[in-house]
Amino acid sequence: MMKKPVFTSLSVILMAAAFTSCSFGGGSYSAETQDVSTQARPVVLKMFTFGEGLSEQLHDMAEKYNALHPEVTVETELISNEYDSVLQTKLNSGDVPDIFMTQGYWANRTYKDIVVELTGQPFLDQIEDSALKAAELDGKIYGIPVSTQSYGFIYNKKVFADAGIDTLPTTYTGLEETAKRLKVKGVTPFANSFKEWWVFKHIASQTLAAEEGDYAQTAQEISEGTKTFKDLPLFGRTFDMIDLMVKYGSDKPLETDYGTGLALVAQGKAAMIHNGNWAEGDMLKANPSAKIGFFPEPVGDDPSKARLMVDSSVLLRISNSSKHIDEAKKFLDYIVTDYIKQYGWHGEVPVLKGGAAPDGQLAADTIRYMNKGETYPWVQGYWPDGFDTELGALLQEYVAQAKTKDQVLDELTKAWVKLVKAANM
Repeated sequence: MMKKPVFTSLSVILMAAAFTSCSFGGGSYSAETQDVSTQARPVVLKMFTFGEGLSEQLHDMAEKYNALHPEVTVETELISNEYDSVLQTKLNSGDVPDIFMTQGYWANRTYKDIVVELTGQPFLDQIEDSALKAAELDGKIYGIPVSTQSYGFIYNKKVFADAGIDTLPTTYTGLEETAKRLKVKGVTPFANSFKEWWVFKHIASQTLAAEEGDYAQTAQEISEGTKTFKDLPLFGRTFDMIDLMVKYGSDKPLETDYGTGLALVAQGKAAMIHNGNWAEGDMLKANPSAKIGFFPEPVGDDPSKARLMVDSSVLLRISNSSKHIDEAKKFLDYIVTDYIKQYGWHGEVPVLKGGAAPDGQLAADTIRYMNKGETYPWVQGYWPDGFDTELGALLQEYVAQAKTKDQVLDELTKAWVKLVKAANM
């Protein structure tokens, strides 16, 4: 899969209505009689993003902004696979989007010299301070978070209830016992979408988060070579989790993609899948009456380590080489102060102060775990660019039995150090 990227692309090109009329002070004037100097100049904003299931909302957002500002065309390109490498190609070739999406935290260092600093922009006051942490570097803000995302195990409530499972597992032992009970009922316990490399970064980031402590310091120690992935015992339990999922999972997990795995759970053909709150819309398309919920990925047999992964680490940034920086700022302002307030972001928990909770089932569970304080931050925000794809590819090889646990751990450390050195050259 890593050698043959498959792109899911969306090109949203919403052209203005030829500017045949404009309104001024409640009156409408023909473009033929209007002074040329008063006409708004047409602007094309290019936005490059990732995000499963996000295409419909991006289309809607661009369309609504165009209706308010007919002089602005928003062209949005979305891809699902190999996003980081495609973004780097665009940046290196000069085909730089006006607005693009990245992770936060560590990535702020990567992009700070090529994006617009947003510190002091009025619309930032609308965003929760805790959410802005992902965009902050040395006291300055380099992007905007658009939602609070979460991931863990998504389960079919009816399937669990039919199997007599009324307590959600918080340990490996409990999870295996749950899987055995489901299997007895003739239901596949796990739908494993292991064709998608990014599923593995979510599984592995849970065990790395469970190490706790100073995540930035741990990342620095790996970068300096004073610590390896073999020195992180809970991270090593990632392989135990994958083994359990494969043992009680669907056939041909490396051939099962995102949509297929979600549909299996939504339709009750499988009981659970490791994924995020962004998946709810696609699951309800597969089965509009599906009742689903979240539970955290267990880490070993300490129930206190089972916490939902929750963060606001996905950012929108403005390229400082854009010819339309002011217009791009206005568009981000619209997204924060208008669009998200009215329509939310992909059914996810809002990042806005006083923002209303969405109706989504997974969003409700996310808020419940947040209120209980049973969450981890997205520690992949501290990973060097490109490490997540390296990790995904190596763990796919582990599932295929092409590499051992020790080989993968050694290669992960080497890949991390190599990526850090390349970034500092």
